[in-house]
Amino acid sequence: MHAAFCAASVVGAVLMAPMAVGDTIDVATGSTYYEPAYVFVQPGDVLHWYHDGGTHDVTSGEPCDGDSGYFYAPITQANPTFDWTVPGDMPNILPYYCGVGGHCVSGGQYGALMIGNGVIHMVENTGFTFDPPNVTVAPGDAVIWENSGGSHDVTFGSDCTPSGEFQAPFTPLHPLVIWLVPDDQPSGVIDYFCSPHCDWGMVGTITVESDDVTCPGDVNGDGTIGVDDLLGVISEFNSTCDCPEDVNGDGTVNVKDVLGVLAVYGSSC
Repeated sequence: MHAAFCAASVVGAVLMAPMAVGDTIDVATGSTYYEPAYVFVQPGDVLHWYHDGGTHDVTSGEPCDGDSGYFYAPITQANPTFDWTVPGDMPNILPYYCGVGGHCVSGGQYGALMIGNGVIHMVENTGFTFDPPNVTVAPGDAVIWENSGGSHDVTFGSDCTPSGEFQAPFTPLHPLVIWLVPDDQPSGVIDYFCSPHCDWGMVGTITVESDDVTCPGDVNGDGTIGVDDLLGVISEFNSTCDCPEDVNGDGTVNVKDVLGVLAVYGSSC
């Protein structure tokens, strides 16, 4: 009981610390682009959009007509920058776009923030093919499909039969599809296809290589994430190491790792 109270007290103090521990991520906003358009983030990180030409905005929501209510700001000569701190309640995927003119629909000016620290794999459609048709990923990575024309979808399954695991529209009005590879995704090949054009050969594969799947947050390795794991992270706070206390794997034990444990607190693996 005393250990739990101490852990709660220390965690509370850590979470009240200044969010300066987060990274600042610069995103250029110009012509009809965001650069970089897709970034992995953690709570406490600061997104810094800056004017790089033209008249634009940043609107959180599904491209090109959504509004998730997380942020909106013009990016113009008169208002050249906008900073936004990633909150703890941000969804794992938060897309955004430029709502000015046709910058989103015709110019492809959209992007996304993703909770995590993986590798981004881009796939486009060229006619009735996915390009590239095959990608190799690891748990924690992101597969991002960008529509370059035509009405399609992304449907997991084989032989043109949906598996029911994942399906999303992939059209000029819904030009962005993102799948975050789950941390516990086993090794294997995931087949997918475009359901309207599967018989025309519009298919692809995602090969998952997860030989070293771990259980982030289970610092002491007992299979359950609890107060002992929090105490373990706190005991190594501000240290640099390749260790289980570095829950997000960025090389430093800090508030992000505390948040990582809290996100899965009470679970078993």
